[in-house]
Amino acid sequence: MSAVNNKKCILSICDISPSKMGSFEEFLIHITKKLKDSGFTHVIIFRDNPIPSVKQVLIDNSAIIEVIKPSRSNLINFYIFYSLVKRISPNIVHFHFYPTYSVLNYLKLFFDINIVHTDHMGGRKAKNQTKQILRRIYYYTNFVFFDIGLDKIVCVSDFVKSKYLKEYGIKSDKLHVIYNGINTDKFRKNEDIENIKKRYNLKDEYVISCIGLRKDKGPHCLLKAIPLILKEIKNIKFVFVGEGEFQSQLYSIVEDFNINDKVIFTGKVPVLSDIYSISSIVVIPSLFEEAFCFVAAEAMATGSPVVAFDSGAIKDVLYDPNYVIPANHKLLASKIIECINNGTDIEAAKKHVINNFSLESNVSRHLELYNSFFKNE
Repeated sequence: MSAVNNKKCILSICDISPSKMGSFEEFLIHITKKLKDSGFTHVIIFRDNPIPSVKQVLIDNSAIIEVIKPSRSNLINFYIFYSLVKRISPNIVHFHFYPTYSVLNYLKLFFDINIVHTDHMGGRKAKNQTKQILRRIYYYTNFVFFDIGLDKIVCVSDFVKSKYLKEYGIKSDKLHVIYNGINTDKFRKNEDIENIKKRYNLKDEYVISCIGLRKDKGPHCLLKAIPLILKEIKNIKFVFVGEGEFQSQLYSIVEDFNINDKVIFTGKVPVLSDIYSISSIVVIPSLFEEAFCFVAAEAMATGSPVVAFDSGAIKDVLYDPNYVIPANHKLLASKIIECINNGTDIEAAKKHVINNFSLESNVSRHLELYNSFFKNE
């Protein structure tokens, strides 16, 4: 592909291989539609061919797609992307899932382009002070060397923005918060509750669900809370959604606590909104500092209350901070009981998601950012 014959061109370089219609893929499709309507050309680079359903929708909306598998070496990537930028002549290069501070930012020194990075990354807290210091030195050193070629850093939550100063000692006016967005049309309450419950052998009882079975998602914390919850509320079932290597340990905990009749493991489910729709509460006992909590936004959009551990961006996303607690299974049990007994403002939570975390809002703010680079032209 030669230079794009358009005065406004966005080059999105994405270090992903789309294998499903996930949240990022939906973002790419929606932003491509918006860019097309606004007179932009959108060139997208993937590390591998996307699945046909994703690829075709992008092409139908005039996206130009190429596949480039990046190297582990940023110097090699610099040469690859130098050749790419020279060939395409974009106005804006937007990196997704690449390190924010690297030699790639020096591309700006060779071309009349604006460089944007989106920081999608959460992480694990440093376990000790030594690791905290080393992490701070690493990021701050990279900031000093590679910030020069960077125009904007899109942070997907206030939590992501705050970590630059708190954890890395980086104070920058290039940080720009645009919350991740969800497709609110996709996450609506399914009113066919009776049939969904039949599918999972559920009856007239409270349903507490947990999405994701990786250890860092904390499903074992909810399992440990179950005996305490059952002391107060008997008519309740716990639904665990997903698969993973940690499943065998979870089965062992269920056996040890003798709560087999109260716990259901669904495996992967085709329509996640069905689980949200039957949930009295969605529990997010995450031990991983997520950059943005999609499960919380999706559950609230569908009309399910959420109780969560205070980790990562959960306070940015959750409507009611009263239901954000420290990572402790006893506190989790108490809060679930409190939520069942007192309820939450479901309609206000839905509006909170629509106003702050809709895909439409996310895409519009990206377009505003892109257009801001053309104001002085």
